[in-house]
Amino acid sequence: SCWDYHQRLNEFLAWLGRLERGGVPVWNPPGLLRWNSHKAYLRDLAAAGIPTVPTRWLTRGKPASLAALLRRVGWDDAVVKPAVSASAHETWRTSPRSATQDQARLDALLGQGDVMVQVYFSEVAAPGEWSLVFFGDRFSHATLKRPAAGDFRVQWEYGGSAVAMSPPPHLLGDAQRALAAVDGRTVYARVDGVERGGRLIVTELELIEPHLFLGWEPTAAGRLAHVLAAALG
Repeated sequence: SCWDYHQRLNEFLAWLGRLERGGVPVWNPPGLLRWNSHKAYLRDLAAAGIPTVPTRWLTRGKPASLAALLRRVGWDDAVVKPAVSASAHETWRTSPRSATQDQARLDALLGQGDVMVQVYFSEVAAPGEWSLVFFGDRFSHATLKRPAAGDFRVQWEYGGSAVAMSPPPHLLGDAQRALAAVDGRTVYARVDGVERGGRLIVTELELIEPHLFLGWEPTAAGRLAHVLAAALG
């Protein structure tokens, strides 16, 4: 399903292929879902001029020293995650002080798939990470998410929280530009990011299984239904 694709990616992609061959309408379109299933899509957004969280990409099966990487890029606080992941699965923080101890954990991840190492932005904790929800190409609503005290993950299974919040115009504009950089039409999308230097730095572009925070905006479900009905003709 959309909720465990990161653990069964080949099966998920094969299922999409069967739907395509059978002429079954799929929204978002299968091509976009494939593109969005590996977080290398952040490279494409960056190449299009969209500010994204600084990331170093590690290839499955290729040895990499976490301590050396952090020294090279000069990051004092970083996040490690699989390049195919969701809901903070196998996502953890590291630093130059703990990198040697964390090396075995990185090696295990590299044995399973590609890995990304990202600088940690303190803005995730305060003021928080934005989630801006779009239906079609139109903005619907937004939330501001924060982790529990002492954590960095904003998902509620780890104690995170979210509040409905209207984004300032400059952040909304940045989110719209990020979505416009996508090569294809979306029915639903969620642009996640933090504000730094007056810009939205995109941390995720969710096109497969985003939580759409429908319960945070009373009219959102109706807007989504309207866009879905139009897409299905």
